[in-house]
Amino acid sequence: MDGDTRLRVTLLGACQASRGAAALPVRGARLRGLLVRLALAGGRTVEPGVLVDAIWPEGPPAGPAHALQALVSRLRRALGAADAVTRA
Repeated sequence: MDGDTRLRVTLLGACQASRGAAALPVRGARLRGLLVRLALAGGRTVEPGVLVDAIWPEGPPAGPAHALQALVSRLRRALGAADAVTRA
């Protein structure tokens, strides 16, 4: 183990997330879409509506705020840290 605990997101080729040498499984197109959109923001705040549009381009689901929150919770679990995705 190299001691590096920073999250690394690789977007070119296969979308992957890792922390140090450990690969983090981010399964599902919507979950990966959320990860990619947040990674492209480079640590800046992304409005919920922008995330909904990026994740559901065919149109938002019923209850988009709840659906987005559920997806964010899944991403936090996949990344292994509650503070991996924060709300501003």
